[in-house]
Amino acid sequence: MDSLGAMETSKDFMVAGTAPNSLWGVCESFYRADLGPEELFETISQCLLSGVDRDALAGWGAVVYVIAKDRSFVKTLKGRMD
Repeated sequence: MDSLGAMETSKDFMVAGTAPNSLWGVCESFYRADLGPEELFETISQCLLSGVDRDALAGWGAVVYVIAKDRSFVKTLKGRMD
C-alpha cells in the first residue's frame, strides 16, 4: 500500500517481507525492463540494501537468487549491523 492506503501493483516486480513499504519507492526508481542477470543482481542488491537501511526491523542482509534462462546463481548480501 502507498502512504494513503491505496493498493500498489506493478507488472514488472513484486516486494514482500518485513519492509515492503520501504522497498516500493526504491524498486520503482532502480528497476528497468530487460536487465541482464548481473545487472538484475546489482539492481536487486541496491534495492534491498536501501530498503533495509530505511527499516530498522528489516534485518542485516539478504540472500539473492537470480534465475535466468541459461544459468542461475545465489549471492549473500551483508548489510549494516548497528
